[in-house]
Amino acid sequence: MRFLFITNNFFMEQLGIMYISSILKKEGLELDLVKAGEDYRGKTLSFKPDIIGYSVITGSQKNFLKINSELKNIHKFISVMGGPHPTFFPEVINDKDVDYVIRGEGEVAVVKFIKFLKNEISIKEVPNLSYKQASRISHNSLAPLLDNLDNLPFPDRDIFFKYDFIKQGPIKHFMATRGCPFKCSYCFNEKYFELYKNLGNRVRYRSVDNVIKEIEMVVNSSPTKIVYFQDDTFTLNKNWLAEFSEKYKKGVNLPLHCHVRANKVDAEKVQMLKDANCISVHIAAESGDDYLRNEVLQRNMKYDEIVNAMDLFRKSNIKTMMQNMLGLPGGNFKSDLATLKLNIRCKPTYAWVSIYQPYPGTPLADYAIQKGFFDGNYEVIDNNFFNSTVLKFSKSYKKKIENLQKVFALIVKFPVLYYLGIFRFVINLPRTAFVKRMLGRIYRKLRRTSDFLLYGIKLSYE
Repeated sequence: MRFLFITNNFFMEQLGIMYISSILKKEGLELDLVKAGEDYRGKTLSFKPDIIGYSVITGSQKNFLKINSELKNIHKFISVMGGPHPTFFPEVINDKDVDYVIRGEGEVAVVKFIKFLKNEISIKEVPNLSYKQASRISHNSLAPLLDNLDNLPFPDRDIFFKYDFIKQGPIKHFMATRGCPFKCSYCFNEKYFELYKNLGNRVRYRSVDNVIKEIEMVVNSSPTKIVYFQDDTFTLNKNWLAEFSEKYKKGVNLPLHCHVRANKVDAEKVQMLKDANCISVHIAAESGDDYLRNEVLQRNMKYDEIVNAMDLFRKSNIKTMMQNMLGLPGGNFKSDLATLKLNIRCKPTYAWVSIYQPYPGTPLADYAIQKGFFDGNYEVIDNNFFNSTVLKFSKSYKKKIENLQKVFALIVKFPVLYYLGIFRFVINLPRTAFVKRMLGRIYRKLRRTSDFLLYGIKLSYE
């Protein structure tokens, strides 16, 4: 049996697909992958897959539905969609060319799905599955969350290593945990774990030895200069971190990057990261406005906690990418300036900023609808959160948001632009094609520069 993944264009490995691929290979399937921007028609005709799978985020669903319908006209196959969008909107199966949807965590479900296709079990025995049955849609119950992550095979790197820019790339990506205990309203985690209520622990850890073994295997099989952890927050468990720091330093000791949360950082944890050769971190502030950050975003994080964490990293010479959002529901230009000023105070290596998008399945999207900022039409959301807002703001505010996003990092890097008021001229420029092009170039230049500042290496993007 042959399985073809079709995915969005990418510049890094996609761990979710790699875990599913390793599971399917254990079941004896032949796997391949093609990007949506490549010749997926030619790949389908040459590979002749029995199953085509799509990992779908909101904003990409329309393109994948189009691709799927196009391929159905040239080849006979079973289509299955998974990922965040089908998890919260399994109704995507109403499309005539979508055969199945797998919701939530996919490893257990996909094994049972293959057994069903082989006629070894009934369709009702496949957890997480949504499917068409006569004139109605059926949704099987969810399997419990995986508890012992060490039982999973390592992610299948080969499916992405066929792309030389991935295999030869200096950064390789890993996950030591799954889940997040926090309830940020803009994140899908809270609604996700509502689906999994009483079906397992929100946060699950791999053993340190299991993580180290995977890293060593990858380092020995491909050029690797940076170990990048994609975990939601890497510093939750101090005992785990202490063991990791000691064993990583002895066994790997390559520069590493991870994601941290400001109020889950202290001097001891920062030192553990430093001992493990951590060179940089992602750390999210999201908003400099206390009300927005804590009441609307549900971050439950004090201004001083953010500042103190940033000071600790700077004193330890660990570089920081500070993450932020503009155009929040209930916010305004004054609150966006508060976010800018917080970043100026914290002096991150790079001030990363996006424009808020109301993703389905998140409490903040529901809030935006309730307060009249959004009409609930998720089809208008693009898969890019840097260009524009879909919320119902005035044209003047939308223009300021879109211009500020492009020069935010520049102003943080050179605060004199803020204190002299020069930035106000820039953010009030009309959104003409020339202005978009000019500000876009500034933004891309800073973004590329940040890669070198954070990782000490030059990256290339497909």
